[in-house]
This record gives sequence, structure tokens and C-alpha cells, in this order.
Amino acid sequence: MNHYKINPNQELIAIGVTNTIGSVFHAYPATGSFSRTALKCKSGVRTPASGIATSMVVIVALYGLTPAFYWIPTAGLSAVIIHAVSDLVASPAQVYTYWRVSPLEFLIWLAAVLVTVFSTIENGIYTSIAASLALLLVRIAHPRGYFLGKVTLTDRRNNGESRQVFLPLRPDGVTNPEVKVEPPAPGVIIYRFEESYLYPNCSTINSIIVDYVKKNMRRGIDVSTMKLRDRPWNDAGPVAGGAEAAQAANNAKPKLRAVVLDFSGV
Repeated sequence: MNHYKINPNQELIAIGVTNTIGSVFHAYPATGSFSRTALKCKSGVRTPASGIATSMVVIVALYGLTPAFYWIPTAGLSAVIIHAVSDLVASPAQVYTYWRVSPLEFLIWLAAVLVTVFSTIENGIYTSIAASLALLLVRIAHPRGYFLGKVTLTDRRNNGESRQVFLPLRPDGVTNPEVKVEPPAPGVIIYRFEESYLYPNCSTINSIIVDYVKKNMRRGIDVSTMKLRDRPWNDAGPVAGGAEAAQAANNAKPKLRAVVLDFSGV
């Protein structure tokens, strides 16, 4: 709001030094105070020197004005805080943006808000942390990925120069559905990882690629000459039409030439 960049390390060091020194004097632990910061912002504060004025007011209030402050209505103090932090509450338009970006994370956010309102702040924090951890584990175990095709782009402003970009073959919710994505050269498979490639998900990704190869590429064994007793136990045998038809369908598929793995997202 005041057009300056916050240095998180400076903030953490300041809070750490404050709590270290304050513990000698039995001071109340200091954390991040959104309400006080918002109130100072609305009061026209521009420099950290306001902390000196704030501490002086707090000292005077504790030692000289406590009996007078006792008679201030709680509703009045609450109104000051509510007015100060009203800008920190997400607007309906912002909430809708959360939903558009990630519906699952929006539900986690909504659960944290509801638990905080109807229970305690601690329970709301625990709810969001637990739900986010569960979502992270699910995404790690079942990573996103796409088989890619190519689209030729022509730059008419630069002497018609063209280049190729690679986009998912199937709709991904991001690419314009009007764009026609051409598959790569026959026998070439391009797979892009959208998540980190880790031990918990390597077998899942391997199964996805192997199943795609078996479905779209030519089998190396002539199934028409294979005896039924020589088939693996999990091979159902020829489909309707006989082994010759199965072999003809197999010969119509391209040979596997290359598997290209795009690790740019890892």
C-alpha cells in the first residue's frame, strides 16, 4: 500500500531480537500484528520511527492511564480494530479469483475461515495445515503430466518467421481449445512433467508412459505366430477377429523411435 518492499529476514530478525530481550523482562511475546500495522497505515504512518511513539504511548497508558482505560467500552475498542483491518478481509471478487486459480485450495481456505470463525484461530491453522499437507501428498503421489504435440507459430511482424511450440495433446484447461495441436512425428513420444519427479511417483509416471506406448506403438512380437500357451498370464489373447486381425492392427501402428521427457517443470 505504501509502495515499498518488505524484507522478511529483517522482520524475523527484529521479532527474534525483541522476544530475546523481552524475555528478560517477562514481556509479552511479539509476533506479527496485522491490526496495529493496518491502523498505523490508515493513520498516515510512513517510517518505522512510529514504533518509538507507540512504545511511549503504551508505557504512559500502562503506568498512568490504566484506570481511565478501564472504562472504555469493549465495543469501542473492537470497532477501532475492525475498521483498521477491514481492508485485510478478502472481497467477493478476490474470493472468486481463489476459486478460479485452484478449487481445491479454495476449499482449504474456506474450511480454515469457517473453523476460525466458529471455533478458534489455532484450530483454523491446524485445519489448513493438515488439509494442505494431505493435498501436497496426493499431488506428489499422483503428479500431473501431459503428452505433447506441436503447434507452428508464425510471426507476421518479423518477416514471417515461424517456430514450433509444444502443447498438451488433450485439453488441460489452460490452452485455447481452438488451437489445433499436431501430434509429433510417428514413433516419437513427448511427455512433460508438471510436478517434481520423486520416489513416491516414479512408478505412477512409468505406468502412464508404458501404457501409452503399448496402446499407440507397434508391438515387437508377431502375435499371429504366438501360441496361446506362450502368452503371459495377464495377456487376454487375440481380440475378436483372430490373431491375424490383431497382427494387422499392430502393423498399422508406428514403431517406437524415441521417448522425449520434458523436465522443464521439475
